Amino acid sequence: MIKECSTKYFGNYSYNEESIILFESGLFGFEQEKEFLLIQLDSNNENVLCLQSLKDTNLAFFTVNPFAFSEDYHPILTDKELEVIEAKDMSDVAIYVICSMTDDISTSTANLKCPIIVNTHNNKALQVILDNPEYQFRHSFSEEAKS
Repeated sequence: MIKECSTKYFGNYSYNEESIILFESGLFGFEQEKEFLLIQLDSNNENVLCLQSLKDTNLAFFTVNPFAFSEDYHPILTDKELEVIEAKDMSDVAIYVICSMTDDISTSTANLKCPIIVNTHNNKALQVILDNPEYQFRHSFSEEAKS
């Protein structure tokens, strides 16, 4: 069934009910927010998306596919984390990281420490904290450009 919602960056937006991303526990700091949409910003770039709350029009996060800019990113999820979203293994999931975007890409950052994990089969999702000191809350995109 097609529905419509108001969004922070796209005005009114039509979506299919099956595209709702469901966070049983919400996001860190936004535990009351359970339903989101992942909206592609540019039809030519599948790696940059907007995670838009369905409950709060003003709550939206820029997200990216971390593998598009960091070849060294290898998040490891626990069996319990996979179980929460009913994923059999890592092949069932898509991973996104929340970004702080600025006009200058060199000052934009990504939160590699707390990725968003989405089961691509049922759209159940959760945000996790990775137990890896190499991953930062504010990883600079310019660090990757130097590599």
